[in-house]
Amino acid sequence: MGGGTRWKRGGVDKLETRKDERKAASTNLPIFEASNPFYFVSNIGELYVPAEYRDIVFARARAKLFAHRELGHLNRIFTHIRHGGVAVVEGEWEQILVLMAYIQRHKQDLVQQPDRNTKRRDRRDSHRRSASGALKEAFARLMCWADADGILQVEPALDLPYLLELAGEPTGMNEGKPFLLPLIKIQEIQDALAETYPIRALDASLVASENVLAPRSQETIECFQEALQHVRSEVPSKKIADIGCGSGCLTLLAHQELNEQPEVYASDLLPEAVATTKLNIQRLLPNPDVIQVMPAGDLFDPFASHQFDIVIFNAPWVVARVRNRAELAIHDEKQATVRRFFAQVSNFLKPDGAILLGYADASGPKAIENLEAIIAEAGFSVDTVFKRRVATHRSKRKWEQIRVSVLHKV
Repeated sequence: MGGGTRWKRGGVDKLETRKDERKAASTNLPIFEASNPFYFVSNIGELYVPAEYRDIVFARARAKLFAHRELGHLNRIFTHIRHGGVAVVEGEWEQILVLMAYIQRHKQDLVQQPDRNTKRRDRRDSHRRSASGALKEAFARLMCWADADGILQVEPALDLPYLLELAGEPTGMNEGKPFLLPLIKIQEIQDALAETYPIRALDASLVASENVLAPRSQETIECFQEALQHVRSEVPSKKIADIGCGSGCLTLLAHQELNEQPEVYASDLLPEAVATTKLNIQRLLPNPDVIQVMPAGDLFDPFASHQFDIVIFNAPWVVARVRNRAELAIHDEKQATVRRFFAQVSNFLKPDGAILLGYADASGPKAIENLEAIIAEAGFSVDTVFKRRVATHRSKRKWEQIRVSVLHKV
């Protein structure tokens, strides 16, 4: 599924900055601080620290490198972390995993014993909760470093291209310098990329990194396939944009379905989605350069001077507040993202161009009525609708309708 992300980050004045801080707090989007994001570690030099982990690294300013043979001193590293320090590791990957297992086994030593006056059951529950939290904090302070090219300093080398982007950082934020990442984050990225999703329409499987909407809905993809086949003969030139590309599924589908080697562009708000799209393009196409994957940006921000024949937009279809990064592809409070899309799209669509809009009626008929009003107010009309009825797992609503509409300017 396209289902990428589309919300704007950053502001130009104090009011916008405060708005962005509130948005970041509710969506876990990083705020890029003006303060120096680099930290010096002996025997390595200056390292870039991603925004999400700066509080951890800079809070106590006690980051220490443990390399190769030093990885065997498990208790020494554990003690450094337990006292609030950051352990930066380098060396054999298997030994690093042994270290993580050691910390896991000794998680009870990370917390203080509960008060004796507390009831035994409450004491036990409180200790269990505090041990779990302390372990999470300890793992956040166990970090690995990657060189300027994103190669982790472990042996054997791990195959994780676009690592900084997969961790949620825009391209180039490290300014060509090495960077730090917690081991637990690296494992989460590995685990996400280990799962593949077969796509019937592409006759291939895709990956989806953490926070990127996995392309599980074959029905949605097939509706987009039918819509692309419908406009194939209508639109003479083929310059296409996939807005909110997510895993890159619809980007690849457009490249496949539109003949005469279409000029395809892809964008997404989340850097991890941009990286995932690049990974899937490289996995499936012998010449990945035929598709232009833009740097992460909000809606049409990456396309300042472009106009397209076809704009693909698999819009967030649940009218609800966003609570985390993963929900950015699905939730759209008050349909604000859809409204902003239609407020901007005319500036990036050629006069005879088409919009392929994906949506579902998961939020009920009122949301569909609002969507239809937004489309009409923007000066577009519905040419054709391709739809599927699919089962849901919600108790109150067992079925929903997925639809992909082909829109033209009135």
